[in-house]
Formats: sequence, C-alpha cells, structure tokens
Amino acid sequence: MWMPVFRALLEPAMNAVERWCNSQADDALALEGAGVRCPLKQKTLMFSVAGRTARQQEKWEKREQFLLDTAQQLIEIEGLVNFNMDRLVKVSGVSKGTVYNHFSGKEDCQAALCIRGWEAVKSLFEQALSFEGHPREVVVAAHFAYRLHLQRFPVFSATLMTARTPAFAEKVTAERAQQMKELDDEIFEMLYRVVARAKVEGALPNETQESIVTFLNWSMSYGVNMLARTGFDGQTRAQFDSVNIALLGVNTVLDGIGMTPLSRDWDYEKTWQRVADEVFAEQLETTPPK
Repeated sequence: MWMPVFRALLEPAMNAVERWCNSQADDALALEGAGVRCPLKQKTLMFSVAGRTARQQEKWEKREQFLLDTAQQLIEIEGLVNFNMDRLVKVSGVSKGTVYNHFSGKEDCQAALCIRGWEAVKSLFEQALSFEGHPREVVVAAHFAYRLHLQRFPVFSATLMTARTPAFAEKVTAERAQQMKELDDEIFEMLYRVVARAKVEGALPNETQESIVTFLNWSMSYGVNMLARTGFDGQTRAQFDSVNIALLGVNTVLDGIGMTPLSRDWDYEKTWQRVADEVFAEQLETTPPK
C-alpha cells in the first residue's frame, strides 16, 4: 500500500534526475564518444552522431556554424597566420573541450571553412550554368561565379591556398578530407559537362580532351584570381585593376584551345555584363563587379 505513495514522492526527484541526464547528453556533446549513465533508467547516453537526437544534432550544427563564423571573423581581422585554436576558444566563449570536439585542430577548422566555401562556390556554379547562351558563354559565367565568390569571401582564398598543401592534408580528419574531395569532384564535373556540350555542338576541335580543357579553365581561374588579389602590390597590381583580368585570362585560354566563337568574333565583355545583370544581380548589390 505504501508503494504508490512512495512512488509519488519519488517521481519528482526521478524526473529531475532524468532531465539532468538528458541535459548532460545535450551539453556534453563536447565529450563525443563518452557516455553518461542515467542512474534511474540505467541507460547510457552516447554522444556520437548516430546517438544524437534531432534536437541535439540541431544544437551541434548551430554551434559548429557559430564557431566557423567566429573563425572566419578572426582570420579576416587578424590574418590566417595568427589564427589558432586558443584564439578561437577565447573569442567564441566556447569551452576548449567542446571546440576540439568539433575540430581536431586549426587545420581541421580551416578545412571546415574550405568546405563552407566550396559549397558556396557550388551554389554559384549552379546559378552560372543556368545562363542562357552558347557553351563558351556558360564557361565565362562559371569564371564570373568563381571570381565573385573570392571577392565576397576573401578568407576562402587564404584557407584554400593552405588547404592544397600536403602538410595541411595530413592534419585534417578523414571525414572532412573526404568532403573536400567530393566537392572538388562535383564542381569539376559541373564545368566538365559544359565543356563536353561544347564539343558535341562543334565548338571544340574533335581531338580536344574535355577533362584537360576543364582542368585548364579551373587552374587558370584559380591562379589568376588568387594572385591578382594577394600576389602583387604597387604598379603591377594597378595594371590589373585597369583591366578585367579574369575575362582576359579565360579568353586567352579558350582562344588558344580553339573553343568558338573566338574572342575576335564575339563580344565577351557584353557576355560578362549579361551574366552580372541576368544571373548575379542580387549578389552584386553588395559586391560591385570588377
């Protein structure tokens, strides 16, 4: 007869302990892989991705985005060379254990920024490929998209240069390294399809290898945009500012390959402006074209 009364008296305390256990599962995402055992339910709450509830996963993702926002701001203000995990912990106000649970080190954090950047590039490429024009114009639109992204997110330029080095890759988690590779492949494939279409439509010589044309375009755009932004100062830089160096680069490459219409037969300056007006007008409201 005393059991119902006893249970009624204990129930508030049991509920309180259960809520505490659940809060530990929520907050102790910083202890990924560890377990907290709820003494009343004898249930171990694991903090792996598979073990998180939807609410816990949402909280995890929001915190990671906050940490990446903070890291991006730190790099913008203090420079990549001065970025480290201690600064991220201090400025973010997130505990060191939690930060290291999200990122294995500063290289892994930078890799996460690269992934964020590549996802943005992919989105811009999808917009660029919707441009209505012949294949070479669509390639020009893709170059416009890449340049636009680097202008809007200069931190991506700095992190990407570092991320391409072997020493950097060794310090990145396997999961993020795989994400970066997959995004590389996806973006490459997007441009490859445009080049393949050009060949089918007779805008490229039959002996041309689509993968080589795609690589040349990507590497040229990468090099021109990176160096024009960070590699030169003084008089040389002033010369770059007086011309559309990105469009000049793509026309030089595509004319050399023989992708038609050649620049002597088509006004690609007009195409560049059409891309700005018809595809990226919204983004350009805050980023003036160069």
